[in-house]
Amino acid sequence: DTDRSRGLGDVYKRQSKVVITGVSMGTFIGNVICESGGTPSVVKRKRVGQERSGTGDIFAAILTADCANNVDFETSVRKASAFVQRCIEITEEFECPRTDGVCFEEVLNELKA
Repeated sequence: DTDRSRGLGDVYKRQSKVVITGVSMGTFIGNVICESGGTPSVVKRKRVGQERSGTGDIFAAILTADCANNVDFETSVRKASAFVQRCIEITEEFECPRTDGVCFEEVLNELKA
């Protein structure tokens, strides 16, 4: 809606990089990204498993580490999205309760710099 778009524009004016995570796109989950002076784009991943606690924390940790290491923003969003997806896949395989978050420890070795 217009009010929400206007609000996002205000946030964008104050930040050089913005990502809006978890945008439902049917069978996909999208992350809308925009950098200062750029055009918004969407990074999509196939939806897997159930929504779980802790995925945003993992996503943010990857973005923060990559920012400190000067990794391109879109590359970082793609890496974080893929890793969170993998965490959910392995958590589903282990049949962990939804309230227990994700089993990131099992796939941490798959996270590359």
